[in-house]
Amino acid sequence: MSVLVFSVGFFLSSVIAPAFSHAATGDAEIADQDYEKYLKYDKYKKYTKRKKYRKYNKARKKYGFDSSSDKFAAKTCYRKIKDLRKKGVSKAQTKSDSCYKKYSKYKKYKKYYSPYKKYRKYKKYDKDEYDHSSWGNYGTSENKSAYDRYERRANSQANLGGGALGPEIRVGLHEFTEDSLEDHSFRIRAYKASTGVAVPYSIKDENGDLVVDVAAAEDDNDVTKVKYDGSENLRVYDYDEAVSDEEKIVNEKVRFVAKNQADENDIYFEYSHDDISSSYVKYRDGIELNHYNESGSSTNDRIWVINFLPLEHYVWGMSEITGTGDHDYNRVMTISYRTYGYWKIKYSTKFAKYDFKVNATPGNQLYSGYRYEVEHDDIRTAAEETRAKIVMYDHRIAITPYSSYTDGRTRSFEERWGSTNYPWCQSVSDPYGEHPSMTTAELVAAGNHMVGLSAHGALDRAAAGWDYERILKYYYDGIDLDTAY
Repeated sequence: MSVLVFSVGFFLSSVIAPAFSHAATGDAEIADQDYEKYLKYDKYKKYTKRKKYRKYNKARKKYGFDSSSDKFAAKTCYRKIKDLRKKGVSKAQTKSDSCYKKYSKYKKYKKYYSPYKKYRKYKKYDKDEYDHSSWGNYGTSENKSAYDRYERRANSQANLGGGALGPEIRVGLHEFTEDSLEDHSFRIRAYKASTGVAVPYSIKDENGDLVVDVAAAEDDNDVTKVKYDGSENLRVYDYDEAVSDEEKIVNEKVRFVAKNQADENDIYFEYSHDDISSSYVKYRDGIELNHYNESGSSTNDRIWVINFLPLEHYVWGMSEITGTGDHDYNRVMTISYRTYGYWKIKYSTKFAKYDFKVNATPGNQLYSGYRYEVEHDDIRTAAEETRAKIVMYDHRIAITPYSSYTDGRTRSFEERWGSTNYPWCQSVSDPYGEHPSMTTAELVAAGNHMVGLSAHGALDRAAAGWDYERILKYYYDGIDLDTAY
C-alpha cells in the first residue's frame, strides 16, 4: 500500500468559489440582452483603462525618475530626511540639508506617481480605437450586472484552453528578502529532461524581451547568477565565461526559458541559493524571479522564485503521495491535483500581487517538481493515463477537497465550513478511511478536515478493485469527469 506523505491534503477554509447565476434554460431573449449590455460594459472597461494608463503616463513623465540610480539616490535621501525629523530635527532645518531637494522629489513620486504605477499594465489600451467619450456612459449598474452575469456563465465552463499539456500554471517556490538576494546570488543552469545533458537557455525580462542567450553549462560551476541590485532591479552575471565580469541589469522580473523550441517541453532548470536547503530544486519548463515592491513599504518587499509550466507537468511533480500504491488510487489523486490546479488558474487571486497562482506548500498542494517526478514515476504514469480529466459538477469546476483520514464518515462542505455552494461535497460513510486509533478531535487537530475525499479510504477502495471513476463518484456526489483540453 502507498505511504501517504501528506497529513492534511489541502485546506479550503479560506478558499471560497464564486457563486454562479445561470439564466433560465431557453431564455434566449434575456441572454441576447445580457450580451448586448455585456459588450457595452466591456467597452466602458476598455475606455476607462485607457484613461487610467494616460494618467499613469502623465504622472510618470512629471514625477518619475530618469534612471533607477536616480530613484535609488532620491529614496535614500527621503529616508534620511524622514529619520532626521523622527529625531526631532525641525522641518526648517532639514530644508537646508543637501538631500532635501531629492527628498522632495521622491515624496512627490510616492504621492503622485506610485498610486498610478499599477496602471502601466494598461498600455495596450492606449489606442485611438478605445478613445470614445460615449463609452464612458456605458458604466451603468444595469450594464455591469449583465456583464457580471455573462462572465459567470462563461466562466462556469472548463474553458482555459491550452495544448495537449494544458494551460499554464504559475507556482511560487521560494521567497527571498531583498537583503538575502543582495548578499547571496541565486544560481541556475538548464538541462534536457529526456537526456540529462546541459542545454542552452534564454534570459528574458518582464516584457518577454531577450536579455541574453546563455550557452549550455560545461561543468557544475558554470551557472548564471542573479542578485538584487538594491534599487528595485535584478541583475544577471557570470553567464558567459568568455567575458570577464559580464553582467546585465534587467528589471523587476527575470525569466529563464528554453532557447530552442525543440526543448520547450523537455527542459528543466536546476538552481541553488545559500538560503535554500531543500534538495528539490529542479523544475520543468520555466523559472522566473519576480521582485515585488510594496508601495510605501520596504519591509514587505520580496523576490519570489516562480515556476511557470503546463498544468500536466505540474501534476507530474506533485508530492502529496509516493505513487507506490494501487494504480487507480494514483489516478484518483492526479485528477484531484489537476482539478485543484485548474480551479486555481481560473479563480485564485490569493497570490496575485506576487504574480503566481499557487505555492508549493501543503497550504495549497505539495509540489516538488522534476526530481520528485523522476523518483516517483508512477504519479506521472497515472497523470498521463488521465490527461486533461477534471472533476465537474453541473458545468462548474468542482474543486475537490481531500484529507488523509476520517473518523468513519466524511463531512459536507456546509457542515465543516458553512457554505452551501459546494453541493457535491456531502457526508458519506467512510469505514474504509477511518483512522484506527485517533479520536475525531485528534484527527481535526492533525489537520484532517474530513471534507470530500478520504485519501486512505480511496487507497483501500482501489486495493479492493474499485476504479478511479467509481471512487471519485462515491466521495463527490453528482460529479462528472470532463476532458478540459
